[in-house]
Amino acid sequence: MTELSQVFREPKTRNELDLVVVVPALNEKDGIAFTIDEIKAALRDVSHEILIVDGHSQDGTDKIAKEKGAKVIYQSRTGYGDALRAGFLYIRRNMNARTTVMMDADSTYDPRDIASLVKPIFDDRADMVIGDRMARLQSGAMTRTNKTGNRLLSWVARKTLKLNVHDTQCGLRAFRTELIDDMDLNAEGMPFATEMIADAHFARARITEVPVTYRPRAGVTKLNPVKDGIRILGTIIRLVRDTKPLLFFGTASAICALLGLIFGTQVTLEWLETHTVRRIPTVVLSALLLIASILFFQLGLVADMIKGLRSRNTNRY
Repeated sequence: MTELSQVFREPKTRNELDLVVVVPALNEKDGIAFTIDEIKAALRDVSHEILIVDGHSQDGTDKIAKEKGAKVIYQSRTGYGDALRAGFLYIRRNMNARTTVMMDADSTYDPRDIASLVKPIFDDRADMVIGDRMARLQSGAMTRTNKTGNRLLSWVARKTLKLNVHDTQCGLRAFRTELIDDMDLNAEGMPFATEMIADAHFARARITEVPVTYRPRAGVTKLNPVKDGIRILGTIIRLVRDTKPLLFFGTASAICALLGLIFGTQVTLEWLETHTVRRIPTVVLSALLLIASILFFQLGLVADMIKGLRSRNTNRY
């Protein structure tokens, strides 16, 4: 009996799959066949389905996937996030699977790691398990810039969510399929990975990580470090706003108050010296900044109250 078959030793209902592997793909002819073959070999002892979400590839990726026996669907829009969202919704509506696994089509991940991903879920120790690529990162698999960016973004997300996850951008992860119902998932592109963790966290899901192998990709990368980094940073800012609203709006309030006082002090000193106010625009700006400071602080208080109510009402897992 293999390690994976031991994980799925519990009885399941009729027509229920042990897991579905959803793979977003766009022009991945160099890696798709190898990826599917590896998944099949790793999951040969358990009931599974491979779902390829194709972004209307022009190089025959979808055709290769079909020939390899994978289920292929097409996303209506574009982007990594949209592809995964389409795959998750398809699984929830059309497949009876206990666990959903997501991974990339470029052969960077080793499907043999799926066993260690799903084990905490079936041991009832986690609802979502994320891979940690940094633990077994192969030479040439990630540039120094990407490595530094991933660590920085993961650090920010880890601090805001208070999670023991060190690689929030990893594309290999597993979760209970019903968790899809509790995730909003609106982000496009690479920020999707961060938003997915945040949504699961808000749903009170237990989240952990395990080491996974990360290999050099097959084919040409589609990542744009600068563009994707800015998008992910925007997602993290929104993450701070949603998880720590009082800190977020309180900081904005303090900045506005400080600027308002600086401009106001200049006008006040001028009035004390000349008994006239000639810099009317500065007076208006100072007043607006102080008003904005008050509004930001009030907004932070309201948002913090809403967050507290949401935390008390959301306790599914």
